[in-house]
Amino acid sequence: MKKIKICLLLMSVCFGQLTLTHDGIIREYYVSYPDSATEPCPLVINMHGFGSNALEQLYYSEMDNVALGMNIAVVYPEGISNAWNVGAIWNISNANDIGFISALIDSVADDFNIDLDRVYACGMSNGGYMAYELACELSDKIAAFGSVTGNFMLNSDQTCDADRDIPFIHLHGTDDLIVPYTYSWDWSMYVGESIDYWRGVNNLEYELIEVLPDTDPSDNTTVEKYTYYNSSSLTQFVHFKVIGGGHQWFGSSISDLDWVINSLGYSNHEINTNTELIDFFMNYRLSDFLSTDEIANELPDNFILHQSYPNPFNPETTIRYELPEYKFVNITISDMLGKEVKVLVSGEQAIGKHEVKWNGTNKLGHSVSAGVYFYTVSAGDKVQTGKMILLK
Repeated sequence: MKKIKICLLLMSVCFGQLTLTHDGIIREYYVSYPDSATEPCPLVINMHGFGSNALEQLYYSEMDNVALGMNIAVVYPEGISNAWNVGAIWNISNANDIGFISALIDSVADDFNIDLDRVYACGMSNGGYMAYELACELSDKIAAFGSVTGNFMLNSDQTCDADRDIPFIHLHGTDDLIVPYTYSWDWSMYVGESIDYWRGVNNLEYELIEVLPDTDPSDNTTVEKYTYYNSSSLTQFVHFKVIGGGHQWFGSSISDLDWVINSLGYSNHEINTNTELIDFFMNYRLSDFLSTDEIANELPDNFILHQSYPNPFNPETTIRYELPEYKFVNITISDMLGKEVKVLVSGEQAIGKHEVKWNGTNKLGHSVSAGVYFYTVSAGDKVQTGKMILLK
């Protein structure tokens, strides 16, 4: 295996252009690594769409903007002939892309300090198809998976029999004209069929539907979040249905350019694809996938509210809590006088660990003054309150 590396230091980021030789073919990829990391970093594999390439995916997705600040490394691999071999009409190169991604993980871990218990894979369009392919074929190395505008291609000669639960997140626009939402032109499963298949694989019997607030009506889209889960596992399949959304990496600044909208359809400002992917991925490690009894023992026994972190904070803090069962959850921020400042959460949530961020704004989106604030979390008949300090 031959490697070539160029590492540039840009604002505490190690940006590497590398190659490795796999099956006699030189394969190229880019690595963005947080230069300030002192511990092994999680790794996200971010794969481009058909006709694109690794560098374009790096710039278009803007995942580095979210990942690097969280000490998460990102690798952007490049498919042969700008495509990923997921079978059917997509086997343009006949390349062994499963083997390449497996070798890629090993190569990146050789060159950088990577936590191999926290490796994740996602992709755009054809890269999303590839993420599904990896869920079938490489779940012994990758903890969780995500697809953005890409469907699941189950080939007749493919064995998709992973012996563990597969956490998956799928974001898709209903007005996607390239990978349609409600039908398929390439023998892949359309979105609903993909969801049903992986619900079956993971035995996810319950469905939770949340309608996200339409905070920016001007983007011509709204979002519904579907969470599929069961009562004895931490594994979930999460689907963000972007109503009116096109073939987009939602939340990317490039997705708002007029020529991109004209080519790919509308983006969305209620969600950021990178944030949703990474927040989902960080719930899982490879070592999490134990027997059902062992997993059940790790589920919360009681309602727990953790101290917000960081505290004091500026500009943002995270409130974490754990639910022992499906509950209606309400989270409010109030000031020293007991006046309600903002409602962060109001809806039903599944069993497990949850978190929500507060950025120091009120219900109108205006910044509030520095001082002491309280966060109150009610879950069913359980109510707990914590204190935090906002600095300016």
